[in-house]
Amino acid sequence: MGILKYAGRSLRTVTAIMLGLCVISGCARRERAESEEEPYTIGVVTKSRDSEYWMSVCSGMEKAAGDYRVSVRIISPDSESNDKMQKKMIHDLIQQNVDALAISPISSYDAPYLEEAEEEGIRVVAYDTKIMADGIPYIGIDNRKAGEELAADMAGRLSNCGKVGIVAGDLRQTAHSERVEGILSYIEKNTDIEIGFVESGYANLLISDAEISRIFSEHPDIDGIFATSGVTALGIRQYLGESPVLVMTVDAQQDALTAVASGKLAALAAQSGYEIGYETVRFIAENRENDDGILEDRILDADILTKDNIDEWQ
Repeated sequence: MGILKYAGRSLRTVTAIMLGLCVISGCARRERAESEEEPYTIGVVTKSRDSEYWMSVCSGMEKAAGDYRVSVRIISPDSESNDKMQKKMIHDLIQQNVDALAISPISSYDAPYLEEAEEEGIRVVAYDTKIMADGIPYIGIDNRKAGEELAADMAGRLSNCGKVGIVAGDLRQTAHSERVEGILSYIEKNTDIEIGFVESGYANLLISDAEISRIFSEHPDIDGIFATSGVTALGIRQYLGESPVLVMTVDAQQDALTAVASGKLAALAAQSGYEIGYETVRFIAENRENDDGILEDRILDADILTKDNIDEWQ
């Protein structure tokens, strides 16, 4: 009897230990499963990745993804004019069941993917450039205001007279069209400056010496140029050499900042690609559980930099 008594007690002890191990093992498996769950994935489509600005945007997104424990899947068309390819990339990301989409649209006014994303329950935000549709939040600078502030700086340098021209990117993109609107509005309301021309359709590097030569052959008396893209502005400045024509733009890539510091570019509305990228991912991560209604835009600062204040900004 004594042996059976102790054997029974031992059996109960072993059973309890085994049950405890099973519970612990179950917890471990559950924790492992939770840790192996797919991260919240943001599909990102840029306009391109062939300039310092877009590479900086992507760097900001990747840093924010690490900070906020989300995943970013970044894809880019081969140029800022390839609208068809960009739309296909957006469609492909929707088919991959991403949790959210961050898009810098090549066309602000043609967004057929919005209905598809809505059907799949995928949140869409626009960054750098607005998507002109109800309920799509925007992360970026106030482009119209940036245009107005550049125009005010130009007007001051030209004593509110003279003749200026505008070389803009694709006006289907609100980032460019709003900058042009801001420039024109300020000059027409506040100065006697003549607008010599508005050339549009230039996407980053897509402006040749031949096109610049044509512009200045047709308008030899230009005192200042507004370029809505930093790369375009730098191309114009290089073509002009030591000409006293003032050149202003919007951007914050390093070669543009260096050109401002040296006086080659007269002024720059500083749009930090890194900050826009970071704030876009942060915005989505912070609002991923927010389904209560339309989200407000997140407007970022754009400081007007000149040779006199750029050291303080950098």
